[in-house]
Amino acid sequence: MIVSNLRFRNFPEDDKDKFPWTLPLIQDFDELEFEKNISFFVGENGSGKSTLLEAIAAYTEVPLAGSFRLEDDASLAAANSLANYMYIRFKEKTHHGFFVRAEDFIGFARNIKKEIKALDQEMEEVKESFTGGDINITLKTIEDEKKSYIRRYSEDLEAMSHGEGFLKFFTSRITAKGLYLIDEPEAALSPARQLSLLSLIIEKVKKTGAHFIIATHSPIIMSVPDSEVFYFQDGKISKVDYRETEHYQLTKAILDSPEKVMEEL
Repeated sequence: MIVSNLRFRNFPEDDKDKFPWTLPLIQDFDELEFEKNISFFVGENGSGKSTLLEAIAAYTEVPLAGSFRLEDDASLAAANSLANYMYIRFKEKTHHGFFVRAEDFIGFARNIKKEIKALDQEMEEVKESFTGGDINITLKTIEDEKKSYIRRYSEDLEAMSHGEGFLKFFTSRITAKGLYLIDEPEAALSPARQLSLLSLIIEKVKKTGAHFIIATHSPIIMSVPDSEVFYFQDGKISKVDYRETEHYQLTKAILDSPEKVMEEL
C-alpha cells in the first residue's frame, strides 16, 4: 500500500460554520486506517466520500487527469482547504498516480488532441522554415513524439465511445506502483466495462503493488475480492462487507423482485 492512515488536525474556530467543516463526517472524524491495496469509499450523495477523496488528492498532490491543475480547479476549492488540515501517513512515498473523475476525462482527451495537432503544426513550420542540416532528423524527433501519443492514447480519444476512451485512459496511465484516486468511474462505464476496469486494477495491484482508492455507487465495482469498503453513513465511516451496503441490498432486491420493489415505491 501507499497510504497507511489518515486523520485531521484541529479546524479553525472561525471556519467551523462553513463547508466542508459543516459536514458531520468531518466534525466526528477520527482516523482511517488503510489495510488493503484496493479501498472503496461508499455512501449516498452528500455523505462526504467524494470530498474526502478530493482532499486526499490535494494533500498528496497527485496529478489531476483533466484540463486543470488541482489548485486551479474551482470545483476543488473546498477539498484544497480541507487538505490543509489533513495528515496522511505513508507506507511508501511515490511520484506515480493520478486523481480522476468521469467528467475530467473529456478535458484530458481534448488536451491530447491539442498536443497531437500542435505537433502536426510544428512539423509544417519546420518544413517551411528549415535551413541547413538534415531536416529529416528534426522531423523524425517530432514525428516520434506524435507516434508516442498515438500509441499510448490513440489519435482521437474523443472519437471513441466514452467507455472505450475511459478504459484506454486507465490502460495507458496505470503503469507503475502509485496512488490512484478515482471518483465514480461507473458514470462512464457499462457493467461489462466496469468488469474490464476491475480486471486491470487487480492485475496492476498484483504486478506493481499500486494503491487504489475509489469512490463508487456501483455494487459491481465494490465487489472486488481482497478489498476494503469504507461505508459513509449518518456522519460516520465504518468498514463493512460490500453486501452490508444499501447499494448492494437495493440492487439485489430489484434484481430479485422488481415488481415487488416498484409496488413499494
